[in-house]
Amino acid sequence: MSLINPFKALRPIQKLARKISTPNPKYFDSLKSYSKFGYLKILTSKNLIQSKKYFQNMKYKKLITKEIKDCYYIYKISNKNHQQIGIMGKVDLNKYDNKNILGHEETFKNRVSERKRQILNISTQVGPIYTAYRCNNYLQNYLTKITKSKPIYSFKSLDKFNHQVWIVDKEKNLESLKNFIKKINKIYICDGHHRIQGMIKSNKKISPMIIAFPHNQIKILDYNRVLKSKLNSEKIINIIRKNFKIRKIKNNSKILKKGYLEMYMNNQWYSLKHIKNNNQLDVTILHENIISKIKASKIEFISGINGSNFLKELVNSKKFNIAFKLCPTNISSVMKIADKKRFMPPKSTWFHPKPLDGLICSEL
Repeated sequence: MSLINPFKALRPIQKLARKISTPNPKYFDSLKSYSKFGYLKILTSKNLIQSKKYFQNMKYKKLITKEIKDCYYIYKISNKNHQQIGIMGKVDLNKYDNKNILGHEETFKNRVSERKRQILNISTQVGPIYTAYRCNNYLQNYLTKITKSKPIYSFKSLDKFNHQVWIVDKEKNLESLKNFIKKINKIYICDGHHRIQGMIKSNKKISPMIIAFPHNQIKILDYNRVLKSKLNSEKIINIIRKNFKIRKIKNNSKILKKGYLEMYMNNQWYSLKHIKNNNQLDVTILHENIISKIKASKIEFISGINGSNFLKELVNSKKFNIAFKLCPTNISSVMKIADKKRFMPPKSTWFHPKPLDGLICSEL
């Protein structure tokens, strides 16, 4: 039996797909002026009743319709420098966190509850759980062959990437793809830990919709931190010196090496090198040796997609008084952590690019 199974998707009509679908939150402000309808209102609304009414209205007006038969969906994200091709289907939630479907990140209790409420409110999963599998060249060649045909959706979204989708619904093609997918015996949760946990906490029989990319096509950006510490800068520096070599630098690095962190505080960038040589991930070293000790009253997680100047701006605004920039964790390390049934701190990885929310949805 396949780990990933076909399903009947709920999806927008072709001419409105670009406006109805939604990229990641970085683009929400732009999207407000770009689209007067779509999933943005559902994803950002604090009023669950209004979200549900809006979603039902989209269905009533037939802006979104449900597939009449089970299908696989092939999703390609690309620009001139990068491309990745994934399979969209459903998985058995009972196989999560065992030998077949593995997570790697700890979660926040409040965010799990929030995701659970959002999903149950409209009884629909708006975006796929982003997963990885170890590359299989035969499967990749087959998927590449499919993408030579005409897609059902093809457009450039606000994230500046081209998003294309193909349906695999003919019996012969479905069986061929199923046979290739049977070779996948393990998938790794990359992005979507809070949603998965929300589904588990719902105590309902839910089959999560996932997208699975080969591991060698996946890109991970740095996932940085800005904090408000109750300690002054001198005390913070003294705490850091116990475990790190510190030196002032004029500008932050574009690409950090493993074992190095960078910090911005009091209009100054610092390079931090961990004194001990160990196999811990940089994000774990940061949390255990610094964040847990400097009495942070507030912390926010900032994707590397925003750039280093954004970290400076947040600190200079006085909303925060310290920022940490990290080296991105590579996908091999993520998979190794998951295989060992260990977990990274929450918000350790930012996968980019990602599939759009609302392009392919799944009713519970």
